[in-house]
Amino acid sequence: MNPLQYVSILIILWISDLANAQTTYISGVVRSSENNQPIAHVEIMNVQNDASTLTDHWGHFSIPVMENSVTVLIFRHLGYETDTLNINKIPDKPLEVVLLEKVSKLTEVEVFGDANQNSTVLQMEITRIDLEKTPIQDIGSFLRTEPNMGGIRKGAMGIDPVIRGFKYTQLNVQINGGTKIEGGCPNRMDPATAHVDISDLQKITINKGPYALKYGPNFGGMIRLVTREPTFNESYVTHLNMMVGGQTNYQGYKSRLNVDGGNKLLAYSLSTNWNKYGDYSSGNGETMQGASNNYNLKGQLGIQPVAGQKFYVGYDRSWGKNIDFPTLPMDERNDNTEIYDFSYLGTGFGEVVHFIRAHIYNSDVNHEMDNKSRPFSDTVVAISNIHAINTGGRFAVNFDLGKGVLEAGSGFERISKDGTRSKAMIMQPNMPVLFEDLWNNSLVNNLGLFAEYQYKTKRFDWIASARLDINQGNSDRMTRYSMKGDTIFMDANTKSNYTNLSLSAGATWHINDHQNLAVAVGKGVRSPDITERFITLLPVGYDNYDYLGNPQLKPEANHELDLNWAYTNSRLGNLTTGVLFSLVTDYISAVMVPTSEVKPQTKGVLGVKRFINIEKAYLTGFEINYVTPARRFWDAAFSAAYTTGINPKATRYLIESGQVTGEETINNDPLPEIPPLEANVAFYVHLLKNQLSPGIKWRMVAAQNQVSKAYYEKTSPAFTTLELVVTYHYSDQVTLYGGISNLSNTNYYEHLNRRIVGSSSPYLEPGRICYLNLIINL
Repeated sequence: MNPLQYVSILIILWISDLANAQTTYISGVVRSSENNQPIAHVEIMNVQNDASTLTDHWGHFSIPVMENSVTVLIFRHLGYETDTLNINKIPDKPLEVVLLEKVSKLTEVEVFGDANQNSTVLQMEITRIDLEKTPIQDIGSFLRTEPNMGGIRKGAMGIDPVIRGFKYTQLNVQINGGTKIEGGCPNRMDPATAHVDISDLQKITINKGPYALKYGPNFGGMIRLVTREPTFNESYVTHLNMMVGGQTNYQGYKSRLNVDGGNKLLAYSLSTNWNKYGDYSSGNGETMQGASNNYNLKGQLGIQPVAGQKFYVGYDRSWGKNIDFPTLPMDERNDNTEIYDFSYLGTGFGEVVHFIRAHIYNSDVNHEMDNKSRPFSDTVVAISNIHAINTGGRFAVNFDLGKGVLEAGSGFERISKDGTRSKAMIMQPNMPVLFEDLWNNSLVNNLGLFAEYQYKTKRFDWIASARLDINQGNSDRMTRYSMKGDTIFMDANTKSNYTNLSLSAGATWHINDHQNLAVAVGKGVRSPDITERFITLLPVGYDNYDYLGNPQLKPEANHELDLNWAYTNSRLGNLTTGVLFSLVTDYISAVMVPTSEVKPQTKGVLGVKRFINIEKAYLTGFEINYVTPARRFWDAAFSAAYTTGINPKATRYLIESGQVTGEETINNDPLPEIPPLEANVAFYVHLLKNQLSPGIKWRMVAAQNQVSKAYYEKTSPAFTTLELVVTYHYSDQVTLYGGISNLSNTNYYEHLNRRIVGSSSPYLEPGRICYLNLIINL
């Protein structure tokens, strides 16, 4: 059955059951009593009908209530006192709710204060409601629409996030309390975000800059994917959540079923997701390969033997099958990922110790790829099987020290990776088969110690953090052999040891009730990753070269300064602006290796490059965000952001007739793969007492002409897209999200989209899409 037909049938059934419901909506904003700043992620529950919602990044909320009856709303947040609001009459204007900050400072604060949004760096939070509204099935695809973020797109799924020009392992991507995933593909068709279903998320928190040091080595930014966890209740309850969505053009559907519940002792959550999509048409009618098939099962169990002592165990199993990656040499044939985790959160230890938190995990990825859909598979059929394991844990204690709060602890991460590639020469007699080691039993261990101290006065918030990482790596000999068994390349010196010290400090000045000025400085150090150390003659870069790892690389260090100003006014709205400057020393780049030393092994590449450190690189940028105050009938938002990066001295290799004939020095060459200037405008109207909210989103992306000559990076044209969105809260149980994306059917591509293999054509984005998502909560 067509997914849209399925949605229509469900709507008719629910309308017949709930036609008598008399529902309206109360909206408003939640602020902190200490500084009048909006509070994100406040849980709001309607006692009358068991409806619940969360405040967004700017503290806004909207919740269904029954007309002609007393409404009781409960506001909860870990860092604030719980508040109960009794409403006898539906208000004519949005509510202004003020919460008192907990004196005990119980909350496990994010760096620079998740509880009150007084970040000394711009912090973004994407809520569950934001995610439910979208037709997007991939986390990376959603993130690239956020200010100063992008995504490297190579296929139907697995868009690799970019924050302010930092990418790959320059970003710290983790799930919940610290779970990390190491993908299998050398070309990163399966980054960490690709192994988590977007429908399982409760929120996404993004910290920019090298400041969240307590969560691991943090170089350019952090993305925390927080999934829905079991909730303890005073008495036993069970809830059912179902989602089904369908769309045109990028034809397919996504679906989710979740059952959760429990009491004071036990809490549980069971869920499953299934997403399947086919090829799509671009704005000019060209068919683009974009098929994907993903499904997963997830279970969590929580135990609270006594008040304040919570234990959680979780298991997540996901599968990906036949996913197209037309810009890479191979497609994903099968991906089988398992994640085990165990967490503990202890509170109530007295006046000094606020909480103790522990988390251990194991993620296991089995990844299979092949080139059977490529034109050159009629001569060589290649199949790769890779096994990647990431095991680790984190322990932290948060307690009073002097007049402030100190959080100290340690973390450990162990990454192991191995795999083989078989090449069958089907056009040769007896069809010889060559087996190659891809990762040579690569292994990286990282042990970290961290401390973060926060101190508040009436006008200032202070924070300082430090992290020490001891990193060790090794692998078997890096080798590559010819079909005849001759040695093409060998490097037996694969051991590496690093000791890295990262530091950060920041202060927020509360100028008055409406303005904050914040400054942060930090040095984040990261060790080279497995690819940069151990990859052996595979084309893993933006340019057309085989790459060699270098176990003797130095760690990169990001020295960054952020300056931000925020203005909040209940009548005028919320405005935040920020600028950044980053100096990266020992920046990891690559240099060409003479063919006399090693010859390329991939057909059509220009040569071989090896990872090296260059002296330095610079990045600068800005961000601006504005949101109107909570209004009865409408609201709007605006954002703009831009980052640029410079390599002071780069080498460009001259190419004639597909051969490297020389080289030249390029001064102040732009760093490759940095998104262009982008601005977004959104406008929403609230009708039928907030039951119906249509809106429009306008995205404007400038041309990217600041491209790397050394990497032969191509410019990209400007484009503008429009999206119509509609939210309809039919009842407490049923919500519909729909819309038309790329309304004008614009033919465009993002600057970070890779080129299709065997051509110079970019991987185009979808044309016009009509979509509809149905959410049912029981």
